[in-house]
Amino acid sequence: MSTPPSETLFADDAAARRVEALYRTPDIVAQRAAIRANLALVPGERVLDVGCGPGLLCAEMAETVGTAGEVVGIDTADSMLRIAGQNGSGLRQMSVRSGEATSLPADNGAFDAVVCTQVLEYVPDVTAALAEFRRVLRPGGRLLLVDTDWASCVWASADDARMRRIIAAWDAHCPHPQLPRTLPTLLAAAGFDLVHVEALPLLSVRRSENTYCAGMTDVIARFVVRSGGVAPEEAAAWRDDLARREAEGTTFFSLSRFMFLARCEGGGR
Repeated sequence: MSTPPSETLFADDAAARRVEALYRTPDIVAQRAAIRANLALVPGERVLDVGCGPGLLCAEMAETVGTAGEVVGIDTADSMLRIAGQNGSGLRQMSVRSGEATSLPADNGAFDAVVCTQVLEYVPDVTAALAEFRRVLRPGGRLLLVDTDWASCVWASADDARMRRIIAAWDAHCPHPQLPRTLPTLLAAAGFDLVHVEALPLLSVRRSENTYCAGMTDVIARFVVRSGGVAPEEAAAWRDDLARREAEGTTFFSLSRFMFLARCEGGGR
């Protein structure tokens, strides 16, 4: 059984702050810019961010839709909602509330767009979540999803077998670690027309503190030990190896995320 994300990444306020720091790295700032560009929001639109995390994307979208629009962020983790509320302070068109992807606290057809980034892979019943997304979208409304295929991870290591064991153990952190490869079929079955698909690579050749690579090293090491997938001494050796590579200037990390933009069938903006 996979451990829920609220227990792996958002266990307390300190863990949530670490996630917020990860989301402020240039890697993820660029990802949010790509999301906003593809979503193409205009003033006055209503947007739902499912699994809003620290609310950084919510705040950026709220600036775009303006006071005539609305951005609602939902999350299951109280620690994340507290941070999101702080990051949205002063934006009266932005609000956050508790909710789940498979039971959205929203009326039918209430939103022009739904965004769900790095969340759907954690939801056991993806089909139910997609049905909820479609329910709360107006006819022709847009859905934008971003998820990671962890099989795409390339991480330079002195011990490739150990590296594979670490990533295999990390796969248990969510129900769908290779979700993107099935999303086109799932979207079509849920009544969406796929408009655009794009790879969003994360690439580091140095492991500075302000990179996704560095932040995920700690997150992954903690998870694989706590879940029992990797012995503490093996995880420590892996982290020591990465630190040595950083000192030598031989870091290499690559991971592919995939963005899917879709519309409700039969609609049009």
